[in-house]
Amino acid sequence: MVNGKTQPAHVLDVPTSHIFPPTERRVLPSHDGTIVINPTSQPIRYHISRCFIGEPTDTNCNALMLTACRIACMSADVIRGRLSASVLQRNLSPTCLQRLETMAYLMDNHMNTHEDLRAQLCYLPAIPHWLNGMLISPITVEFAVHLTIGKLRYWATLVLRYSGSRWICTTADLG
Repeated sequence: MVNGKTQPAHVLDVPTSHIFPPTERRVLPSHDGTIVINPTSQPIRYHISRCFIGEPTDTNCNALMLTACRIACMSADVIRGRLSASVLQRNLSPTCLQRLETMAYLMDNHMNTHEDLRAQLCYLPAIPHWLNGMLISPITVEFAVHLTIGKLRYWATLVLRYSGSRWICTTADLG
């Protein structure tokens, strides 16, 4: 009450403990490990976090990381013109495959006028160094894959969705 008049209550002045009871803090599981792509190469470290509790298991997470790593490296090879996009037809959604083919076409046209870029990108392999994954839901997982091609560093962002009996890449962003 100010000067004999009542003031309206502010939202912040109202206690909310009865509306929003305190909840227990639960730590969501995460998994760290390594995968080996090529027996002669170094193991690749990975970390995968979850937004929920439940499947997939740690063994399945390892297989998911291997799949993501292969898709990222093969997508880089498609964009650089080292591999046909049809090789990824079973692993990518039709929309993602079409976008990857479009990017490969644009890169090929660009590299025709920039031979120095072609020399940097086309002759050396894509080497994965590190993976980070996030299980968004039981059917959706997102990955960030750190790649190098020669001295150049790249990141690939992938989104995989479980469809039918396999994981399909719906988004592949390399840059």
